[in-house]
This record gives sequence, C-alpha cells and structure tokens, in this order.
Amino acid sequence: YYMLLMPVACFILPTVTPVYFWGETWTNAWFVATLFRWTFILNATWLVNSAAHKWGDRPYDKTINPSENKTVASFAFGEGWHNYHHVFPWDYKTAELGNYRMNMTTAFIDFFSYIGWAYDLKTVSNEIIEKRVKRTGDGSHNTWGWGDKDQDKDEIAHAKIINRKEE
Repeated sequence: YYMLLMPVACFILPTVTPVYFWGETWTNAWFVATLFRWTFILNATWLVNSAAHKWGDRPYDKTINPSENKTVASFAFGEGWHNYHHVFPWDYKTAELGNYRMNMTTAFIDFFSYIGWAYDLKTVSNEIIEKRVKRTGDGSHNTWGWGDKDQDKDEIAHAKIINRKEE
C-alpha cells in the first residue's frame, strides 16, 4: 500500500488539513506545511548518515566511524544510535536503550508487536553487549565507571549520591 499511502500521508493530508481546518491559503499550506516539513524530515534522515558517522561516542566499537549521537537521535526519532546499529545490525531496536525516551522508532515497532503485526523481533542480550563493550568499546559506555573493580575506594567513599534508594 506504500504507493497509495505515501503521497496521501506525505503530500495531500499536510496540504489539505491547514486549508480546511485553519483557513490557510493553498500556497502557504503547500510550501510550508508540506514541502518545508518534507524537506526538514529528509534532512534529519540524511543527518543520520553524516553526523552520526562523524561526531559522538563509540561505546561498542571504537574502530568504526558510526557513533552514538543524541542530537541526531532526537531529530530522527531514535536513529542516532549508529555505533550500536553497526555493531548489532540484527537488533530491531537499533539501540541499547531500555526505554523510549530517545528511541520512538522502537516504541512504534513495539506497539505493532503488541497488537501482533510485528513478530520474531531480535535483540542483543546484556551479556553480549558487555563483552563487546569491554573488547572493542572506547570506554564511554556505562559499563565503565561506577563500581568497576579498579575504581578508587576513596572516590566511592566521597561520591555524592542524590536520591539514594533506601535498602
């Protein structure tokens, strides 16, 4: 249904909606609500393969160009976690994130999985991620840091912990 739905959702509805609901002119609706939006979305999509290959951390593999870029992820609905995606291309989530805060694409897929339209979704176990991070990562993953066996005891003793969970 793509050849039918894409023009309707991408061009017709964004043009007709402002005209009928807000009294906008056809010219403004076409050039602003439709073409400007379309151009912006295309550029955000292409930004994934430029900015996310140049700037950011490489927590999973420091030897490849793709990186983790929060700015790109926010504009591209979660597609800025490129280092993870290139290390684990078979993971449907394209990111390790356990929530939908910066990965709306995963939320979309999970919704369709919930209603039965998406299935057999593959993801990476925490054990595999941790092994890969330690083997080829750049040290920016949260596996590195607090609680490491080589962390200085004085650092632990003098750390300020906010909203400590009572045990």
